[in-house]
Amino acid sequence: MREGVDPELVDLFVRLAGIASPTGAEREVADAVTAYLGDLGLGVHEDGSAAVTGCGCGNLVARIVGRGEAEPVALCAHLDTVPVSGLPQVTVADGVVRSDGSTVLGADDKAAVAALLTLARDLAASPPAGDVELVFTAGEEVDLLGAKALDLSLLRARRVFVLDSDGAPGTLIVAAPTKKRLEVEFRGQAAHAGIAPEQGRNAIAAAAHAVAAMRLGRIDDESTTNVGVVRGGTAPNVVAERCAISGEIRSHDPEKAAALAEETVHAAASAAADAGVDVEVDVREAFRGYRHAPDSPLLAIGRWAAEHAGLEVREVAGGGGSDANVFNAAGLPALTLGVGFEQAHSPQEHMSLERLGELAAMTAGLVRAAGTAA
Repeated sequence: MREGVDPELVDLFVRLAGIASPTGAEREVADAVTAYLGDLGLGVHEDGSAAVTGCGCGNLVARIVGRGEAEPVALCAHLDTVPVSGLPQVTVADGVVRSDGSTVLGADDKAAVAALLTLARDLAASPPAGDVELVFTAGEEVDLLGAKALDLSLLRARRVFVLDSDGAPGTLIVAAPTKKRLEVEFRGQAAHAGIAPEQGRNAIAAAAHAVAAMRLGRIDDESTTNVGVVRGGTAPNVVAERCAISGEIRSHDPEKAAALAEETVHAAASAAADAGVDVEVDVREAFRGYRHAPDSPLLAIGRWAAEHAGLEVREVAGGGGSDANVFNAAGLPALTLGVGFEQAHSPQEHMSLERLGELAAMTAGLVRAAGTAA
């Protein structure tokens, strides 16, 4: 083990990573978090959002009471991971934590969860200047379901730091995009493909023409589009009556996001008309983007924390969303921070012990910086 990395932090991360908690099945990891905080003498409130989101648990909120010398601050991480099949088999070798390559590791975001729990351990023993609220959300990986359902009146803090991005600790995500979800269903006419194909209207063919007409991939330096799922047909000898496609549009410029959405709707409508099939298009905002001003107090705290933890400060515009999108849209200022995991959402995901130690230093630095800023 790398010298200087808290053994309890490593053990806790490995234990949490070994719990399968894809969105909708967060119960076991939520119970582990609640038990750890309970052993520290901290109460944990679980909200009733699971009944709304369909997640395996509600959001968890714990408060560490400070000395009353600073304003409260909140730190946030999420409990769920992308889908997994089976239990992650976690190993630590050569200073790196990995799965066996058959599943994701889940360092996104359990490295952050583990760091916040060990932070709670330290703060419970030595109270901070102001109250520190820990927020653990469910359903983040599916368009931020938990954060959207969180009653923000539960929080006294007016600043939230969300630990949930790639990039080494010290990375500050100054901007995040707006994301629009795209769902399109083509409805044609079924027919026997060998006896009477001319009586059919092929929904798959219409969908294929629509996708081919769409601009996909990186559109410019702040916009992307993607079609990621295609579902349709019943058998090789049946002209497909139905076909549905799912995709997304992201841009740091909301007007570009709206224009790209209009383009995709036009492509789907034109392809449907040419094929003589019906089409239904649903475009809705999954989350709203934001950009922090250079003089934002959040950035000032993040810079101070990183510098005093001995970390390089990197300010970047992110391409993903996080719970910070929801908080900012609701008027609660929030900054997303780099956690240090690599190749997230893939079986090659890994996390070095060095980055894990840096993450712990960054979380402690945020609490000190928030007290100093007050």
